[in-house]
Amino acid sequence: MKYNPLSLKQILVTYSLCLFLIASCNKSNPVYIAEPPVIEPTFYHPCANDGDIYKLLFDTLVINRKREMYTADAHEIKYKLDNAMPLGVCEKTARLYGRAQYSPLSAIVKTDEDVSRPTKWDIRGYFRDIILEADIDRMMSFPEGEKVTFQLTLLNHSKEVIQTSPIVLIYRADYPDK
Repeated sequence: MKYNPLSLKQILVTYSLCLFLIASCNKSNPVYIAEPPVIEPTFYHPCANDGDIYKLLFDTLVINRKREMYTADAHEIKYKLDNAMPLGVCEKTARLYGRAQYSPLSAIVKTDEDVSRPTKWDIRGYFRDIILEADIDRMMSFPEGEKVTFQLTLLNHSKEVIQTSPIVLIYRADYPDK
């Protein structure tokens, strides 16, 4: 009887692989898979309008004479960098959050001068795209305490309005008062 050397090699490789796999199993120290991490709870925010899905967490901004932007509670926003406009989820409409028709993919900013401009909103919107340098230039000539209101309209994938929210900009020359 003549043996085929190729089939003998295949049997030997298969046999060696099986022995290796059996020998590598160690029943004395089983490895347990860790429990999946607990998902952090989502914080819901009270919203002014019943139909709102999102709350602009920084809906009032202060700009000083150094062209610096701050939140109402004096936290600086580096608007020229990639600081995003944070959105909170409204508690009354939280069940709608995450659905495609309520996910913002673009936005329109309407200034106090009634000028509308499309704005980038790729997962999030950025301060630098919502409030332009030209807007800040114009505010530099405002008297102390002057307020302007912009309207931010969030749009879904079909360019349908999800909601419109106001953003109040206040000029205070020496803000924050240090």
